[in-house]
Amino acid sequence: MRDMVRLPDRYLRDMPAARMGNLASILLRLGHWVRMRRADEAVVDLMREIAWMMEWSSECATVELAEMQREICRWRRAWPVESARSILALRARQMSARVLEMSGLLESQVAP
Repeated sequence: MRDMVRLPDRYLRDMPAARMGNLASILLRLGHWVRMRRADEAVVDLMREIAWMMEWSSECATVELAEMQREICRWRRAWPVESARSILALRARQMSARVLEMSGLLESQVAP
């Protein structure tokens, strides 16, 4: 597990849109790890980190983000669920896409 003492400081120094972009990226990583059958302990640690990143995104918080956080926490408590790997991988990709959309970063890339 990464250094959870320094992680909040590093995460919180970015602007809110960048934080959401980082969150989208780590959700995408979760989907990849699950599909690649990364060690269950590593997957659980990554889900814990994601839940904390969602918690630290309070100024970006929405009901939708809170629901995602609760879902990640439920997955973490139940993991490993071998028969549900493809479902978690899909949900992680869906959450990643939605968080990236919520960040506004996609809109800033569109030329006027």
